[in-house]
Amino acid sequence: MIPAAAQTATPVDAQSQAPGTDPTAPVGSDTTTGAVAQTVAAEANAGSEIVVTGSRIARPTLNSPIPVTTVTQADLTRTGAVVIGDVLNDLPSLRSTYSQANSTQFIGTAGINLLDLRGLGPSRTLVLVNGRRHITGSTGEFLVDTNTIPTDLIDRVDIVTGGSSAVYGSDAMAGVVNFVLKRNFDGVSLNAQSGIADRGNRGTYRLSGTFGTNFAEGRGNIALGLEYNQADLLTYTDRPGLTGAYDGRNQFQRVATNASGQPQRTFLTGVRSFGYDNGGNFIAYNGGNLLGCGGGVAAACRANGAPRVFGFGSNGQLSEYNYGNDFRPVGSNNNQNGSGATLTDTGTLDPSLKRYVANLIGHYDVSEAFKPFFEAKFVRVESFAQSSGTFNQGGSQGTDAEGETYLGGGVPIAFDNAFLNPQAAATIRSLLPAGSEYFRLNRNNTDLGTRDEADRRDTYRIVVGAEGTFNDDWKYDFSVNYGEFRTKSKFYNNQFQSRFYNAIDAVRNGAGQIVCRINQATVVDPSCAPLNILGEGRASQAALNYINTTSTSRGKATEFDVTGNIVGDSSQLFELPGGPVRFAVGGEYRRETAFSAYDDTIKGGDTFFNVIPDFRPPAFAVKEAYGEIELPLLKDISFAKELTINAAGRVADYKGSTGTVYAYNFGGIYAPINDIKFRVNYSRSVRAPTLGDLYASNSQDFPQLDDPCDVNFITTGRSTRAANCAAAGVPAGFINSTARAGSTEILSGGNPNLQAEKSRSWTYGAIFQPSFLPGFALTVDYYDIKINKVINAVDAQTILDACYDAPTLNNQFCSLINPRQANGLFARPALLQSTVNFAALKAKGIDFDASYNRRFGADTKAAVRVVGTWVRDRTDFPYLDEPSRPDRVKGELGDPIWNVNASVDLTHKNFTLGYQVRYIGRQSITDWEAQHDTNGVPALNPNYADVVYYPKVFYHAVRASVDVDKRFTLYGGVDNLTDKKPPYGLLGNGDGDAIYDNIGRAMYIGASVKL
Repeated sequence: MIPAAAQTATPVDAQSQAPGTDPTAPVGSDTTTGAVAQTVAAEANAGSEIVVTGSRIARPTLNSPIPVTTVTQADLTRTGAVVIGDVLNDLPSLRSTYSQANSTQFIGTAGINLLDLRGLGPSRTLVLVNGRRHITGSTGEFLVDTNTIPTDLIDRVDIVTGGSSAVYGSDAMAGVVNFVLKRNFDGVSLNAQSGIADRGNRGTYRLSGTFGTNFAEGRGNIALGLEYNQADLLTYTDRPGLTGAYDGRNQFQRVATNASGQPQRTFLTGVRSFGYDNGGNFIAYNGGNLLGCGGGVAAACRANGAPRVFGFGSNGQLSEYNYGNDFRPVGSNNNQNGSGATLTDTGTLDPSLKRYVANLIGHYDVSEAFKPFFEAKFVRVESFAQSSGTFNQGGSQGTDAEGETYLGGGVPIAFDNAFLNPQAAATIRSLLPAGSEYFRLNRNNTDLGTRDEADRRDTYRIVVGAEGTFNDDWKYDFSVNYGEFRTKSKFYNNQFQSRFYNAIDAVRNGAGQIVCRINQATVVDPSCAPLNILGEGRASQAALNYINTTSTSRGKATEFDVTGNIVGDSSQLFELPGGPVRFAVGGEYRRETAFSAYDDTIKGGDTFFNVIPDFRPPAFAVKEAYGEIELPLLKDISFAKELTINAAGRVADYKGSTGTVYAYNFGGIYAPINDIKFRVNYSRSVRAPTLGDLYASNSQDFPQLDDPCDVNFITTGRSTRAANCAAAGVPAGFINSTARAGSTEILSGGNPNLQAEKSRSWTYGAIFQPSFLPGFALTVDYYDIKINKVINAVDAQTILDACYDAPTLNNQFCSLINPRQANGLFARPALLQSTVNFAALKAKGIDFDASYNRRFGADTKAAVRVVGTWVRDRTDFPYLDEPSRPDRVKGELGDPIWNVNASVDLTHKNFTLGYQVRYIGRQSITDWEAQHDTNGVPALNPNYADVVYYPKVFYHAVRASVDVDKRFTLYGGVDNLTDKKPPYGLLGNGDGDAIYDNIGRAMYIGASVKL
């Protein structure tokens, strides 16, 4: 958690210089921490001008017409966290869309940290290093992994709210995050830190050293930063109280039907799934419906109308389930305190991470007119995550010996299977229609090997350039920036589907030996080893070796970026009443390439993995030119201590369908008196589609989907849903048992016809520094951002809901859905999920920062700060056929209305004690529209649950440090002091719930040495 003591631009912020600016930047780093250090810096540099992120014209920090939040390197390392992306995500203005905890949601992304301002998407937050672009951390996208930023060389991080495309180009829709590195670092700085959760796991380690020296009488400097970070793997079984790994899940469980008039869900513990079993189970269902009972066999049914369930024990014996509290009559496949899989006995809460960083920076001032500089880095990030095993569920019971086989479907077990004992066979036969020759085994295959992922990402980057002064006080800078990203991934225990079905079809040969059926008469595949899956832990190692493989992928991305800028003023020609007109002009050329490929086993489609084709898009290229001007109209007169207006514009010519686009902004700052300033800014920004947006190949995916035409959901949408479902041929009372029971096969891919996104944003703010209260500062800023023609993948659930909730089936969403099967079930694949230009996104709110710094005598000082965000509006408009129809995001999980950080730091002589608290407001447990009247539309499902909100949460942390002498400091602290868990069974590793901490109370201790 970032201490609130350093989170917004106040007089204590942003006092150090970036390469390419004033060479009188501070040398080394201040050992004082938090707001106190910044106050000291402010007292020394109150009127200095620097290049504030959001403009290329140097000015005092608080003269920026747009809000700038600043975090120092000291603040980034003030907690036990060793991942700076997670620390930054605790800022109220950033959403935890890609933290360590939820980076394992997708294939190949484990361990990535991305930044997402306002929750408008990581692709709409432009991340820079020293004001320049940085190579991506994801092939085909333009997303910077913050793990590639050298922590100890960071001087500050500037976070700008609002569009900045006119200054920096594409992607700065929500704002900019700029990592500014130290300049003129002289000396040696060493740091060692270790931490551990109080449950004895999730160990963290950090070793770093920064070595720098000035030379040539201060005209040159070179600095090397070396770092090693490690965070240990945290799995579901490491937090069984949170995950229910052994005793059953903790979750909102359906307990009533829609028609009951009662709350449909309530929070329960000990929830298990009938549909999966670690040893395999048989459900006496009819046809393909796991909840349907019968098939003409009365003995197959329980009194409540649900089919009986039998599980295989570790000895291969079959016994009937303990049904516990059976929820199948209300449409759920779960029970409470009964038999079945927990589904949380494998999985990752936080992946392991190892990070190796080497970063070299330097400059040499040949003369005032020529000052060459360079930056060079190599970063390797290794991560590891555990996933579930493969799984099998559902499918129709049949009379042919082979049975239908498909990815994820229940395993057909023939009654002559050599591992099936006579007792089990007789019981199952008695519950199936006469003539059945096999049954479906539903299984969670954890004992066959968990599907683990190991990723290695290497990042190379070098920047060379020069800067200087000419025409007395004009400045230029020119740089060539090349970056390369390489990734390799291994996916363990990926299952060969053909081998799996060969191995489970075990029979006896003429000699009485158990063999694969394909080898019963003639040996077709000598390597086939029969696989016993009738009971947990019964598989032989030979069978596991036969069915499992380690799959791989590799990828590469490059970035070549050339920029040139000239900054000057009119002082040699004329001045306005407030001073000379200042300007900046520049140009940029950027080219990006990408490639990724999975091994032949995945591309061939014979594994449990999705089929993923090679990604070989054409190169991305853009030429850009920009200009910026600042007009100081008035200065130091009555009721106008300052009045300055500014404007900027950029034209960009993109290769391909995007073509030529324009961005611009204008704003100003007005100070009637010294104590208060007002600022306003308007921006028009653009975002060009990425290579992935445009050219991603169609690949398989298997999301969990709710069928809008299912009886459980047909009344929870718009009034047109039922009629459209009927028009699509779905019968009344339809139950999509396949979708309820497991994942649904779809295709997803790119769209080469995408247009550029466009946004407009307003920011209005006020800065208060009352002279009658020295040490107090308050900034309040209102932001209003709207993005049109939004580029995004329409998720499969949105496609389904939008199709059937539209006025008719004649809409763009229904055209993405393949015709259903005659029985109403989805086709395979069910639909195409693609990127399209959505209608709009909106974000409005207020950021505020109040700080007070005071000394008590010569030896004692205190710093207090409160920083927060109140969200007025956060809305998506994802419906192309109804562009004015809103989808409220504000107040939903991951997007709280209130988010506040506060801190208190007390320093007495050489001892500092700090306390921080983070407040997260309450959030809806489901879509806001379900339980609330929204935008004039009554709640769509007011009986969704007996709880409406996840409760507000406070996280507390303490830290203490002691300066043993001027060179040596000891420190330590406790994060999440009260051991707060995510509420209501959330695991803290999903798209929205990663806002909560899932590690628990954690302690750390460290030492730093400065020589």
